[in-house]
Amino acid sequence: MVNGPRLRHAFIAIAVALASCLGAVALTMLLVRIPALQTSGSGNAGQAFGAAAAFASFFVLFYAVRTFRQQIEEFHMRRTEMSNQQEFMRNQRADAREAHDRRHHSSAEATLRGQLIALMTMAIENPALAEVWPSYGPGISDERRAQYLYANLIISWQYLAHTLNSITDDEVLEVMRYLFSSPIIHEFWCQTRAARSQITPYGGTLPKFYELADLAFDRRIRLDSDLPAG
Repeated sequence: MVNGPRLRHAFIAIAVALASCLGAVALTMLLVRIPALQTSGSGNAGQAFGAAAAFASFFVLFYAVRTFRQQIEEFHMRRTEMSNQQEFMRNQRADAREAHDRRHHSSAEATLRGQLIALMTMAIENPALAEVWPSYGPGISDERRAQYLYANLIISWQYLAHTLNSITDDEVLEVMRYLFSSPIIHEFWCQTRAARSQITPYGGTLPKFYELADLAFDRRIRLDSDLPAG
């Protein structure tokens, strides 16, 4: 496609040159028939050919200048097009790299969270391992501690699904609002509020999930307060 315009200009230039030569010959034959140029001392053939050649040269020069100008314009257009294509490719590479980094980060975070879930599962199944975890506060029985660990496991599953974009923000709100209807999960969320406030400032996706969960918790409280007393 790049050589198409060049070949077209070359064919046109050859055609113009041939047409100019034929025009010069025809004009020469016409001029030699002029009576004023048919005297023996006028050198009619040389004068006629010189005039015809000058006439043809003018058109050849005119077309050459015009063709050169068109080539310059096409060169600038191609250079602009190539620059736009390069910019588009750079943006595509940057977007692909950013998407890859996000997927890698989410995958790594999900892997770490999965390991934490496995550790909590082990603590639930083995009371001796549960003793290793920090206490949820004074007066928490072993049974309640196991229930808190299980509540943490349930909420961690929701966080993992949200991190992997398996559920949306609205779905998190609905699921967490439903989970907070459980008295144990409700109590666990209140009991661990201070610990969450120490984790949240460190950034990542966890603060966003905590924000959604707190909003769902507040909606659960308002919903329960609107229910008639049994």
